[in-house]
Amino acid sequence: MINPTEYIKQKYTTADGNPRVLKGITRQELYKLFAQLGYTKGCEVGVEKGKNAQNMFECIPNLQLYAVDPYKQHPQCSYEATAYLRRWDDRYLRAVKRQAQKRLQDKNAVIIEKFSEDGVKDIPDNSLDFVYIDGDHSYDAVMQDIILWGRKVRKGGIISGHDYFYDNNKEGRKAKVTQAVNDYTRVHGIEFYITGEDKYVKKGDISPSWFWVKMEDIYPNVVGA
Repeated sequence: MINPTEYIKQKYTTADGNPRVLKGITRQELYKLFAQLGYTKGCEVGVEKGKNAQNMFECIPNLQLYAVDPYKQHPQCSYEATAYLRRWDDRYLRAVKRQAQKRLQDKNAVIIEKFSEDGVKDIPDNSLDFVYIDGDHSYDAVMQDIILWGRKVRKGGIISGHDYFYDNNKEGRKAKVTQAVNDYTRVHGIEFYITGEDKYVKKGDISPSWFWVKMEDIYPNVVGA
């Protein structure tokens, strides 16, 4: 069985520090890494149009995917954290839902049309090879998703997500993904990685992904989860 941590360190050259930047690695390359590690069972939290889920299927053979998205606004979600400068009204959400259904209709995918904190209850603990978090970008929601969905990933699997913006990035001033990921990994002493070239990440030209290998069960039970 492949040791994910050792495999990643051998495969990629990174500078010291935390996070470690995987230069030249795109989100698609991250999914190919999942395939190389033998991962076949995963979940995407925040599906929108289904384009990213489609990319997962193109990169990961024999993938079984849970696709979690409520396709409605969370009553406690801030406008900026969710949609940046675009209004996600009911008409738009119905349209993107149809697109996701069309893209995933012939795939081994289960669409769970629930808010993240409700959809997580449908997945057994320690049953996933990976989770990719790309839902509500507010600080509290990202932190909650890391905790709740981290429990669903088995030891040796990968916890990951999108939009690790630097603080001086205009999107990063609205989305709080970076702050939540930094805080969680610092408190738990977790070494993690981000995708993308340094020059692109710092300029904010692309949206890096973040990830780490689950080494131990540090995701406590949460009341009501």
